[in-house]
Amino acid sequence: MKMELVDPVDWTSIIEQIDIEFGAGVTKRLLGDRVPVTMTRGSTRTFYAIPTKWMSSLTELTESLDIQFIGKQLGSVEKGRFRLSLQILGDMVEMTDSFIIVSRQGAEAFTYGRSIIRQSVLELDPSLVRGQRILVLNENKECLGIAALSVDASKLQRLGADKLVAKNLVDIGWFIRRLG
Repeated sequence: MKMELVDPVDWTSIIEQIDIEFGAGVTKRLLGDRVPVTMTRGSTRTFYAIPTKWMSSLTELTESLDIQFIGKQLGSVEKGRFRLSLQILGDMVEMTDSFIIVSRQGAEAFTYGRSIIRQSVLELDPSLVRGQRILVLNENKECLGIAALSVDASKLQRLGADKLVAKNLVDIGWFIRRLG
C-alpha cells in the first residue's frame, strides 16, 4: 500500500465527525505533534498519525517499500463513515466527557458483543444525547470500545434496570470473536 498525505477536505470532514461527538479540539489533541497520513486498500482508507519528523524520510522510502502499517492508527473510512480504531480509543479517555462507565458485569457483557443496559451504568454525563457515540469504560476507566446512546442521558433514571442504554458498535473482544 502506498502512503499519502491526507487530503485537507477529507481531513476536515473527519475532524468534524470526531469533534462533534467527542468534544471540540479532541482531534487536534489526538494528533499532538504528529501528522495524519492515509493508505488505501480496496475501498477502505486507513488513517495513521506519524511523527512530523518522519515525513521527509517516508516520502523517499515509499517508492521502494510496501508499507502495511505505520504510526498510530486513527481509524478508517469505509462506506463514507469514519470509524475510530480501537488502538486510539485509550488516548481519548482523558480528552472527552463523551463516555459511560459500566460495572464489572456490564464490562464483561460489553466485551462479549452485548449492548449496555441500565443496571450496568455507573456514570454517564447527563448532557449526552441519543444517537451520540460514546467511549465505554470499565470501573478502572480502561476503554473497552464504542457504543451509541439509545436514550438521552438525562432520561436515564426513568428507565427500568433491563432497558437498553447504549448499543455496542465495536469492542475489544471483537478481535477474539472474529479471529478465534
